[in-house]
Amino acid sequence: MSRISEAERLAALHATGLLDTPPSEEFDRITRLACQLFDAPMAIIGLIDADRQWFKSEIGMGLRGTCREDAFCNHTIRQQDVMVVEDARQDPRFAANPLVTGAPHIRFYAGAPLRLLGGQTLGALCVLDRRPRTLDAAQIRQLTDLAAMAVAQIDLQCSFSRLDETTLLPNRNQLLADLAGLCVSDPGGERTLALVELLSGDALMEVQRAVGMDSIEQLYHQVGRQIAHWVSEETRVYRTDSGHLALLLKAGTAAEARAFAEELLHSLGQTPPPERRNERHLVIHQHRRIGLVPLKLEPADAGDALRRASVALFHGSGTGEDISVYDAAADVRHQHAYELLARVPHGLEAGEFRLVYQPQFERATMQYTSVEALLRWDHPVLGPVPPGDFIPLLEKTSYIQSVTHWVLDTALAQIRAWEDEGVNVNVAVNVSPRNLEQPGFIDRLRESCRRHGIAPSRLEIECTENAVLTEGPTLDAVRAVRAMGVRVALDDFGTGYCNFGCLYGLQAEVLKLDQSLIRPIGTDARALDVVRAMVQLGHALGYRLLAEGVETAEVFDQLLEIGCDQAQGYYLSRPQPPAQALDFVRRWNGWMAPA
Repeated sequence: MSRISEAERLAALHATGLLDTPPSEEFDRITRLACQLFDAPMAIIGLIDADRQWFKSEIGMGLRGTCREDAFCNHTIRQQDVMVVEDARQDPRFAANPLVTGAPHIRFYAGAPLRLLGGQTLGALCVLDRRPRTLDAAQIRQLTDLAAMAVAQIDLQCSFSRLDETTLLPNRNQLLADLAGLCVSDPGGERTLALVELLSGDALMEVQRAVGMDSIEQLYHQVGRQIAHWVSEETRVYRTDSGHLALLLKAGTAAEARAFAEELLHSLGQTPPPERRNERHLVIHQHRRIGLVPLKLEPADAGDALRRASVALFHGSGTGEDISVYDAAADVRHQHAYELLARVPHGLEAGEFRLVYQPQFERATMQYTSVEALLRWDHPVLGPVPPGDFIPLLEKTSYIQSVTHWVLDTALAQIRAWEDEGVNVNVAVNVSPRNLEQPGFIDRLRESCRRHGIAPSRLEIECTENAVLTEGPTLDAVRAVRAMGVRVALDDFGTGYCNFGCLYGLQAEVLKLDQSLIRPIGTDARALDVVRAMVQLGHALGYRLLAEGVETAEVFDQLLEIGCDQAQGYYLSRPQPPAQALDFVRRWNGWMAPA
């Protein structure tokens, strides 16, 4: 076993959280048993701190601790086995010790080290007497067994819950305990919590697949020790979870906290080249970031500090900043988003979601032959929730699957209802790549068309470009959808990574030109030239072109002039409920309602 440094030993001791805690019957039971077995008037479980010995349990001493210099146990922790002092007055190490020359007048000492599995010795279990004595081999074994019981109790109560065994740093439980203790000792005081991320969630998974979890733990052990050596002795470093370290900083200005974080990142950047195998991969993938949150030492504020530090890191990842400070407004928005998501399953059951339909104009027939189904949410408390507030959230979760199934089923039922009224209108529905990746999606879509008695050609699925460009299950699903007879449209064309070179092999029949391309053409000749070129190229390659965001008569006329196949936008019609959308299409197309 490698030699344990004093810094590592103290880190392990502090991580137990035992220092300065109230007496515990579990430990007192062991010292009572020691006194009985050895017929000794005194027994202690002593923990050796940086400059003191503190008694977690004591019988007969009448003290809560001593200075480390006077502690017999300070010698015991340097030994592998039991240390026996048969007569302290005859031992040059202790003859002048004030605990020998004065109260409690120690003459005999026998101590067994309290050593953790990781090799860190926290202190000793010892029995003492005011008269010289000896121990035989059996008694030494008994004392060793009692020390093992004390270590087992430490492990049970503290180590497993407050010490990260890989880094030997205090863990999340210890951080929360320290914050609670500070709220008592310094109520109303101020601190700053710094949360350090070495690997983002995605990078963590990537590195784990490449080199395994042992190498990641090795990284955090190395960096945790590096930070602990870099900061002052009064600043503790914690391992709060598999991906983060934390530091609890003393009060200071926001500028001082940021300056500290910058210095810390710079210090971590000076990490020497790794010597162990596989560490080179970890160095390549590291992107160190820090989230800062100021806090008051009040139970509610301190108890929520770690969550808020995580929020700071999350928002920093969105902005690309290496150091980010907690933003209360952004936190409120995030919590609001979470509350919205939590409501989705109930909202579907309670009928809070509905579809509106925006007519799409067909240039060839000068009629409205299709509509786009758009999702709306009428929240019982918040009222109408803007689609931009909840649809992007849905697409990041599995809820998008159940919502999209509901949308498809509702749209197909609406096509059936309109057909029953003598009106044939095709419906376009947005489908997320997460839906296309879902096993059974194609079978469920086919079954829904059959159940509603709708020909698949009456349905159009709008996909983002990553669905029709990505290889694998997503692209296979798009091909299967087309094989069914369902049309596929590439949504928001012109805003992402898709370029002209991609057009040769797209698994789509319709290109929807994004409104950001369409809106300027009424006043910008170059914008019009770009759209004209896209329409001409799309036609040459066999695609139909649909323009979104048509808001003026001038833009509409220009699109007709350059040959754009379809158009939709507020100039033509806003999204409408089913009955109003049907009336609009009928009136424009000159259809009459059946008698």
